[in-house]
Amino acid sequence: MKKQRKIVFLLTAEQWIGMAILVILIIGTLIMVKHYKPKKEITLTWTNDSVQSEFVEYQSQQDSIRKVLWKKKYKRDTIAICMHEFDPNTADSSTLVHLGLKPWQAKNMLKYRAAGGKYRKAEDMRKLYGMTDSMYRALEPYIRIAVVDTVDSVTVDTMRVDSLPRWKSEKRDTILNIRTADTTELKMIRGIGSYRARQVVRYREQLGGFVCVEQVLEVKGMEQVADSVLKNFVLDSVVVNPMNINKVGVQRLSKHPYLRFEQAKAIYELRRKYVRLDSIEQLYELDCLSEEAIQKITPYLNFDKNN
Repeated sequence: MKKQRKIVFLLTAEQWIGMAILVILIIGTLIMVKHYKPKKEITLTWTNDSVQSEFVEYQSQQDSIRKVLWKKKYKRDTIAICMHEFDPNTADSSTLVHLGLKPWQAKNMLKYRAAGGKYRKAEDMRKLYGMTDSMYRALEPYIRIAVVDTVDSVTVDTMRVDSLPRWKSEKRDTILNIRTADTTELKMIRGIGSYRARQVVRYREQLGGFVCVEQVLEVKGMEQVADSVLKNFVLDSVVVNPMNINKVGVQRLSKHPYLRFEQAKAIYELRRKYVRLDSIEQLYELDCLSEEAIQKITPYLNFDKNN
């Protein structure tokens, strides 16, 4: 008998169903593409001329309202510029503003004159803050400075100048105890401002206290006013906050103004060698410390066992 041939199906039933669904989807997509018609663009047409005119009128009204609001929000300078001859030593603020200066520039000029300032030549106007080259070139032909012998003969706008606060220096020659003076007291000395006053107090804290008045000159910038400052300082007593050399570490030692990091490290190594340091003479063994440096740091070191 002949053997019957078996038909072998390469795909399973589930795979055949999936292929059938895929074919149906492809055919459906092709049909939809074939029968799709794009929508026509809708254009706005005016069916009535009156409606169009009303819309145009409404738009113009809205534009006018926006312009008014814009002008209120962003006001422009409407002062009329009128060029004429003027004397910067006598012109009032209104005259200066109408010449093209900003109100704050005119106010600064009046302050300068109230403090005793005087414009001796036309070029002095260039020093006014905010004065540009183009502004000066426009004003230069109209500057007329009267020749006067004394300041008293120069008349100014008294109504405006008298209303301005007059600045008066509170600096005075006084004697301060440099050991306890704070920044407010230091600023009363001529030549010392807020920055230098803070630096002096900070340096005093870093040292641990002053042992002589001349140490003030070690503050950066104080040497420039040495002659006018030293006469205002006294030291009633020497009170310092010394460091215990046997307890502080390298970082604490190196923060002192009289010691560098290498010197602080050398002192620390010397302390490890002797277990503890008993006198300042032991520091003379260090090559990195000169005799002058040791003398300067001596008041700020403590060798006491109990502290």
